[in-house]
Amino acid sequence: MRVADWWRRKGDRLVQNWVFIDLPDLFLQMGVDLFDRLEQQVRGK
Repeated sequence: MRVADWWRRKGDRLVQNWVFIDLPDLFLQMGVDLFDRLEQQVRGK
């Protein structure tokens, strides 16, 4: 699973943390292609 972990520092303290998780990649690893499903919905299938 791909993630990005971002921290914001204020002075000598860590005051904020953001973690971004690549959900489309996680679903693809489970055999679900979210972009393919979206395309099918857009095309009305």
